[in-house]
Order: sequence, then C-alpha cells, then structure tokens
Amino acid sequence: MDTLPAELLRLIFDNCDPPSVRALRLTSGRLADVGYDYLLPPSFRAVEWKDDVQRLHSIAHHDRLNRSINSITFNFSKVDEYSARHASFFQHWLQEPEERSILLQDAWIKYYELEGKSRDLPPFHTRSAMVEESFKRLPNLKDLEITYTKCPYDIEVFKDVFLVRNCRKRDPTFRAQTCKNMNAIISAVRHVSLNSLTIDQLPLEIFRLPDDRRHWFDCCASSFSSLSKLDLTIDPPANLMPQSRFKAINGLGHVLQLSPNLTHLSLSFHTYHAPMQKFGFSFRALLQDFTFTKLTSLKLEGVSCSEEDLRSFLLRHAKTLERLRLGGRGLAKPYELSIGGVHLHEGSFRSLFTSLQGKLPKLQRLHLEGDLEAGDIRTGARERETFKFHASVDEDWEDMNGADDFGRRRVVQAGKTMDSSALERYLIHGGPFPKLVVPGAASAASSEGSPSPELGPVSGGPGMAATPATAIAV
Repeated sequence: MDTLPAELLRLIFDNCDPPSVRALRLTSGRLADVGYDYLLPPSFRAVEWKDDVQRLHSIAHHDRLNRSINSITFNFSKVDEYSARHASFFQHWLQEPEERSILLQDAWIKYYELEGKSRDLPPFHTRSAMVEESFKRLPNLKDLEITYTKCPYDIEVFKDVFLVRNCRKRDPTFRAQTCKNMNAIISAVRHVSLNSLTIDQLPLEIFRLPDDRRHWFDCCASSFSSLSKLDLTIDPPANLMPQSRFKAINGLGHVLQLSPNLTHLSLSFHTYHAPMQKFGFSFRALLQDFTFTKLTSLKLEGVSCSEEDLRSFLLRHAKTLERLRLGGRGLAKPYELSIGGVHLHEGSFRSLFTSLQGKLPKLQRLHLEGDLEAGDIRTGARERETFKFHASVDEDWEDMNGADDFGRRRVVQAGKTMDSSALERYLIHGGPFPKLVVPGAASAASSEGSPSPELGPVSGGPGMAATPATAIAV
C-alpha cells in the first residue's frame, strides 16, 4: 500500500471512521504521515463539563494538527433539573413504567457524573487568554458557533428535553455570566478571519454597557469584515428602559455595519420572559440608511416594526435579495405552533406585499412562519390582521417532511395554520393577490354549502388562531 499515490491514500482515509484511521496509521510510516490530517475531525465541539479549553489550546500549539480545525462550537447550555425531570417523564409517558424508570434513571446518573467533572474546572471567562492564544494559532478556522440552546450531553433523553425552552437553565447569574463568556470569545475572534458566525442567545444589554460596547466595537472592527454569514438570536432583558433600549439597538446596529460583505443575515429576537412577545424596533434606528450590498438571504424573526420601515429596508436590498424569511419557530415547544412571527404595528401585510410585488427582481424564494399580525395590539381583534403559517421548508430550503437537523418538527393543526406558497408565487410571478385559506376551512365551508369569506383578519386575540371554518383572504 505504501506504493500507492498520495491521492489514493487520502481517498482511503476519507472513507475511514476515527478508529480505522488510527489503526491504519500504525501500519507504516507513510500511512502515518498521510493520515495525520485525518486524526481530528474538522469541527471542534467545546462543552463545559470537559476541559475542552485546554484540549483546544493543545491542538492549536501542535504544528500539524492545528490546521485540521476549520469550525468551532462553544456550547454553554445547562439543564434546569426541576423542569427537565418533569418534561422527560411526560415525554416517555407511553413507555412501560419499568422500562421508563430504568431509562430515566440511567440518563440522570450519567448526567450527574458529567456535571461532577465540570465542578473541577475554572469558569470559561477566566481562561480567555488561553482561548485567545488558541485562535491565533488556528489558521484554517472559518466558522464559529456559540449556543445556549443545544444539548451538550450525549444522552438521548436530554436531547428531547432541550427542545423545551423552560428546561434550559436561566438562573439569576445567567445574563452576567453569558456576557462574560461572549466578551472572552470576541477577544479571540479578532485574531481570525471568519466566514460565518452564529450566536444563539446573545444578551442585548451587552451593546448598552459602555465597557462591553467598546470592547465589541474594537474587536469586531478588525474581524467582521470577512464575514459572509451572520446568524444572531438576540435575548432582550425583561426590563429595558427607552433610553437604554435605544443605546442597545444602536450598538447592535453598529456591529452589523462592521460586516459589509454579508450574503446571509439572520436576525431573531427571543424574549424568554414573554415568549409570545415581539421585540419592537426601527430599522432606521438600527442601521440608518446602511445597505448590505451583497446580501442574498435574509431572515427576520420575532420582530415588531412598521410596514413602511420594513418595506424601505427590503427595497434597499432589492438588487441582490434572493431568499426572504419572515418569522420562524421562535420559542415554541415541540408540540406548539410556531410563535416566532413578525408584527406590523403600523400598516398591513396586504399593503406590504402588494407594494413589494415586482420590486424584488432577484427574489427566488419567500417563506413565512409563525404568528403574523398587523395593527395596534391595543385594538380589538377584528381591527387587526392575524395569520398563522406553518413551516414548509427547513433552514436549507429543502421540503420539510419530518424533523429538521435539530430535532424540531413541523407543527400543523388542521384549520389553524397554512403555508406561504400562494404569497410566494404572487410576490415572484405576480397575478391577482391570493386568497389565503386555512387548510380545512375551504372544505368545511363547502360542506355547509357556503362560499369562503373574502376576508378579513382571523378572529381572536393576539396569538389566537383561526377557527377551523375560517377562510382567510387578505
């Protein structure tokens, strides 16, 4: 085998699992040399119950292995034991009692063993110097993810538990600790040229506090210009006064403007203190008249703005925008309808889409998901537009028939949700404005011998769905 060309040897290693790679390298010096590049997977996953900071530091200071790492995920998620115990019990309710008891007991024993290891490790933010040194010596690092929502344990029971928002630990020190961790990582980011950055649960107040704000501006100024993909899920605090709110939004906008070469932008707001609530802001306050000249894909979730403000922002990117998502799953539990929609506190969705038709020449795809409302929430339901859309494609725009990569399933309730395909065809191809009919509504209406109503908004309060016999036409 030593006489084979290096290209063929690499092809063999490409099809080997980690144990096979290690075994094959032991057979000869040449295979050991070629197999060096396959010792480590290209994606590095760091969790708090292992000393992954030291492991990353060791890899970074290895002359050859440091080139293997091209993406890093920092997972700081912790479980809320009280909520998780209840959730895990009911998630396995249909199992035989004895089988369920053994399964859950084994899962929790393993969890406590892993958590016991984490108590011997110093807090992540106190080791920021090691993280920074590591990043300096990772020449191929291009993708970075920071998450507080994904399961950090290889325990099947807990993977289901982490899909429920209240099973993720958020104690009184959570926000302050999160800000420290974020600052430590951003200090290291300035030493690399990233292609993509994903942050799930970024505290909004980090852009308000003077020292943190200045720190982010200084670090991002030298590193964010290389970003082509930015996915931010913002975590607004429960109590944010108007002046502090404006300063935080202004700081977030400044960081976004330090990423002028973005092609993919996802901006979501998850209000854990009020999951159904949408975060209100103005695109003008966020970005002024700034335009991402290369933006092809945009997602907005959990936001509240005016029709005019949103239309102006979209039209500024009409020359390049190809894919548009409004809404998402939000903080919905696995069995709940999506609640990460968009709210227009001024204007209407019919007016918005009518004014955009023919004005987005590059647009290829449109996807709506969650609760979309238009109108003042203080007015009666009949004076507002209220629609509920279910997901029809996943994050990669592939048809969604089962669960996505994170285990989240499409939740559809007959007579309560619809997909956005009709609006997508209208916005891209034109024609008459579509009648949006809730699945099951048309058949219910026809069976009663009455036509579907020509419209208006769905009856019910904020977040309320249509009744099964309601047809919606905007």
